[in-house]
Amino acid sequence: MNEATTGRSADIESLLDRPFGGWRLAVFLMCGAIMAVEGFDMYMLGAIVPALAAGVGVSPAAIAGVFVAQGIGLAIGYTALSPFADRYGRRPVILLCVAGFGLVTLATVLATTLTHLMILRLVAFIFFGGVVPNTISLVAELAALRLRERMVVLLSAFLAFGAASGSALAPLLVNGFGWQGAFWAGGIAPLVLLPILYAFLPESPRFLIVKGSSPERVRRSLVRIVPEAAGIEQFTTIEPRSEKVPVAALFAEGRFANTLLLTLAGGMMMLVGNLVASWTPTYLNALAGYSMQQGAALFATSSIGAIAWPFVMIVLIERIGLKNAVVLCYALGFAAMLSFMVTPFTPAWAVFLSVSYGAFVVGAISGLYALIAAAYPTQIRATALGWTSGIGRLLSIMGPAVGGFMLAEGYGQTPIALVYAVPLAIAGIAVALVRLRTAPSAR
Repeated sequence: MNEATTGRSADIESLLDRPFGGWRLAVFLMCGAIMAVEGFDMYMLGAIVPALAAGVGVSPAAIAGVFVAQGIGLAIGYTALSPFADRYGRRPVILLCVAGFGLVTLATVLATTLTHLMILRLVAFIFFGGVVPNTISLVAELAALRLRERMVVLLSAFLAFGAASGSALAPLLVNGFGWQGAFWAGGIAPLVLLPILYAFLPESPRFLIVKGSSPERVRRSLVRIVPEAAGIEQFTTIEPRSEKVPVAALFAEGRFANTLLLTLAGGMMMLVGNLVASWTPTYLNALAGYSMQQGAALFATSSIGAIAWPFVMIVLIERIGLKNAVVLCYALGFAAMLSFMVTPFTPAWAVFLSVSYGAFVVGAISGLYALIAAAYPTQIRATALGWTSGIGRLLSIMGPAVGGFMLAEGYGQTPIALVYAVPLAIAGIAVALVRLRTAPSAR
């Protein structure tokens, strides 16, 4: 028996530092399924814009308002719902948000006007914003400390897979069932998943201990994952309790600078993400002479980088540490985005830009999530993930506006490449300045 597990008392870190068994794998896959379903719905809209616009009787350009509504909804969900998870638990907030997201997405098939569509997507994405940070928090808190960063990074691969699936499958659903088909799929999937989550998704044992829950409740959350917990009468942790409300605690006890730096890094990354995803096919058409169909097809290769890069991140974390791996991602992203300056911009360069975007912007978000999870203790982890991502999401709303302005004013490839690249350099500097007081792997 580990020295931290003596008699009828056990330290939670000692209990969770066990081999990664079948039940913990099942919980991880449930959380991965949540992320994949959310990723599908988040990115499928961009693939059905023409059909959706025709369905509600507007021009495709008018659908930009729906994208803005989704961004605002995400920001509200991230910032408003995450603190509830740090008060009442990850499980109830995840279940509520999965149910709400599925129901509102299903209701979207009834939309007949652009206004209806914008309102429904705003509400749906409020629920979406409550799912991601809390699912990440749950996975981080069920993992052994030595595996935490790797598990969070790997979880994000499911989000990228769902996003790629949304982009690929949504047009097929539209061809078969009209624009409503994509929303039928996006709404039914989380509702099918919901009863499985209700029956089997546990609460975070670390959260329960920090909040002073009864040993019996902690035992119920642990016993399937760690059978040895059945004989434990008292559970302990070295993590202190915070008496501050979660949002205030983000800026207390020496966290003020880290919170600002991580929020800045997330905002810059999401700004580039929105800008590149919204306008690159159009830029390829206007500046490099590709048709819109060719530009969209070339840019679709970004899913390769988005899905593959989290696995590369795991190797980098083992070799150079989490923070250094994230800084390296942003440095590579900065260099890759400058490739848009190249003329003539051949299909090979377009694929390079797209795959690099998928890896160093979309895929690298996994590293940023892991860094945030490592930088904050259990009692405010969900709030930290929600607020740094939510405020960053507000900054990212500027991306499509900046891209449209540059297109309208006739800017060439060089200034556009700089706008793609410079925010990633800022994000890299911000992460480099973050100071962590965690395990060595987060150095």
